[in-house]
Amino acid sequence: MGEWGEHVHAVTAQMALYRESARRLCELAELRPGMTVVDLGAGTGLTSLAALDIVPAGLHLTVVEASPALLAAARARIGERALAYHAADAAAAADLVPGKVDRVLCNLALLSFRDPEGVLRAWRGKIKPTGRFCFSLSGTWFNALRDQVTPQYVFLQELHRQGALSRRPPGVDRLPNRRSVEGTLKGAGYKPDGYEVQEIPTTAPETEPGGELYNLMRIRPALPGQDHADAVARTLAALPGAAAAIEAAGARWRVVHFTAQPALTPEEILLERFGGRLPG
Repeated sequence: MGEWGEHVHAVTAQMALYRESARRLCELAELRPGMTVVDLGAGTGLTSLAALDIVPAGLHLTVVEASPALLAAARARIGERALAYHAADAAAAADLVPGKVDRVLCNLALLSFRDPEGVLRAWRGKIKPTGRFCFSLSGTWFNALRDQVTPQYVFLQELHRQGALSRRPPGVDRLPNRRSVEGTLKGAGYKPDGYEVQEIPTTAPETEPGGELYNLMRIRPALPGQDHADAVARTLAALPGAAAAIEAAGARWRVVHFTAQPALTPEEILLERFGGRLPG
């Protein structure tokens, strides 16, 4: 179990996709000493580490990750700088955190949850009126602009064209966009107040060792296999066949960041004003 967590950390820690998005999300969250912060779907803790880099002291941090292996890797690096660690479902974890929090950070994880809107609803009541739910989505599964696709998206298209994947990725115009995500936020009881598209710089060729796509496929292979190692081997072997298509599409890695405040009802505003009890 520990080997898997360490493997994932070794891969993601060298990827600009994870490092740069985590850093930018924490900057947009406007973290300050004294804040109570939850890293939701924390993986191996890269977002927590970015938060602690920005605010080295005085951050009251809770780390939530459903995978015990990934959580163990996060704990090994964060240690006592976090107040608590929870190996728990993202929605259920809201009941494990005492009091209300200033920020919930969720980097590149929200769409991996079984019920993303349910997670948003579960945490809404745990966030202070001045607090925010801050999350990032991969540009592979988000329509920033119709022609702005990622190398991962083009690779999946190519695998389908070659007959290696039975299911074709949805058309870009069918992916979530700013309007649909903000509509989901409003439906879950939030007031969207921030949106940014971040382009992630890359240095190595995508389909070669050290490339962002190559590394991503080491932990999230696109093709099935007899086991994870076999799936990775099959996927990496297929990468060179997509290199020309990725270059022709001008594919770039992009991450979109959202921030949102709880949208309080009139009754909740009164309860907050009077400390949870209305005057008689």
